[in-house]
Amino acid sequence: MSNVFYTGFDGIPSAGGNRFGLHGRWGNTCVWENAEHLADNKKWGGKHVPPKWSVDLTPNGITDEGIHYNLDTAFTNNDTAETAWYAGLIDNAGFVGVAAADTAAQIGGSNGWSESSAYSEATREVLSFAAAASRSITAEVQFTMNATVTIDGLFVVTASAKAATTGVLWSTALYTTGPDLESGNVLTSNYTLSD
Repeated sequence: MSNVFYTGFDGIPSAGGNRFGLHGRWGNTCVWENAEHLADNKKWGGKHVPPKWSVDLTPNGITDEGIHYNLDTAFTNNDTAETAWYAGLIDNAGFVGVAAADTAAQIGGSNGWSESSAYSEATREVLSFAAAASRSITAEVQFTMNATVTIDGLFVVTASAKAATTGVLWSTALYTTGPDLESGNVLTSNYTLSD
């Protein structure tokens, strides 16, 4: 994968020189054969039913648009606070790369990547964050695939509709090697934002 960028004060390189105190990361990302496979894993406490594919940690890059939104909302009153955030999937088809300058308006391919809508849920997966504690927030998402597709990563945006190009693109994250998914597979992941 090319053009991977990160943001934060941890010495990780950042495209465009962005440095920001918030760090986003996807953790405990797993692909399950089907919903029953996932249920068995939960039933046995994750000890006897391994996932089909997994990756422990996938850092993400917070976009310029996301940083500007955060600053404008928190400090300048130049933006209206969004009430919900959603996760979407980055498709391998036609993938070129991600960049700090990517925006929600470009989702669909004009920014080097496009969204996969090959999952059964009617909309992008909502990130239901609990109140902040220990300087972080976390939410879990679950996608039930309905086609054969390779997923390169995930993104966070404020619009719920699949393929929507409105709102704010907060971040993008890429797997080192994305999973090849089939209809019925379930992809689960936790998204955490912390300082």
